[in-house]
Amino acid sequence: MTHFPDNILTALQDAIINVFWRKEDMRSMLTRSEVASLLVSGQDWSQYKYHILHPILTTLNSSPSGLGSLRRILQETLAYKDGNHLLVFNDGQKRKREAERCLEHLRLLVKDHDAARRTDEEERKARQNKIEESARGRAFQDKLSGIKERFLGHFQNPDRQDSGYRLEEILYDLFVLFELKPKAPFRRIGEQIDGAFSLEGDHYLLEAKWQARQVNLNDLRDLDGAVASSLDNTLGLFISINGFTKEGLQGYLQGHRPRLFCFDGADLTLTLEGQIDLRELIQRKKDIAVQKRNIFCSATEILQGKA
Repeated sequence: MTHFPDNILTALQDAIINVFWRKEDMRSMLTRSEVASLLVSGQDWSQYKYHILHPILTTLNSSPSGLGSLRRILQETLAYKDGNHLLVFNDGQKRKREAERCLEHLRLLVKDHDAARRTDEEERKARQNKIEESARGRAFQDKLSGIKERFLGHFQNPDRQDSGYRLEEILYDLFVLFELKPKAPFRRIGEQIDGAFSLEGDHYLLEAKWQARQVNLNDLRDLDGAVASSLDNTLGLFISINGFTKEGLQGYLQGHRPRLFCFDGADLTLTLEGQIDLRELIQRKKDIAVQKRNIFCSATEILQGKA
């Protein structure tokens, strides 16, 4: 006996694979859907998503206790009304179209099916999960909003040096919120490093400036030199609230591969407004620098799928 017919299970699988593009997002969705932890961790997560997901859905579909989790997985997936969240990835427009096609196909199959009907107990658990998830989301947004207010408050500060110090504090708190393991400013022989953090196995040295002039080629080369003298998996992130000179960006790329990429004040503002995840933005900017030798692609371009 199975809970769902094969066509719905196949459509659900295709929708999950295309909507939850990153493996960690798919895994988080399975956890929220209360799939048994042993079933999730028992898969080889180095394999393709299809090979991970197929045995999980098949097991749930044939298990008497699997119906509740399957229904929650269905609800989590169909909660997506479009694929706009995929625009930040490479080939974002194509991924958006494929995800929306899979979602529409799945909706048509389940429209008259009773899979979405839950027992009273399942509904209670689902409501409780939503309440708890909403509370976690509100707490995160409250902290992000607080950091944003501090950042905006310093635009009127006439003391640019003081604003620079405050920027270091703001960035440290922001990186803590996004679990980037930040390090406070430190000195190395002949160098002042504004901070450091880690993401996806890479280590980053941070340079942050809030000054009237735009950052130029010499500034970029200073950070590049610090990165070059570090271990091979070290990169640089340069944050300049008032941006970068065109000559500096072009001149930096002459002669060697890029070891750093850049944020400006607009990028930081979009992050603080919650329009793009900081970890995702850093990873996308890194990919663009590596693949296209473009060390400054704006967050706006990435959000619009133009990167």
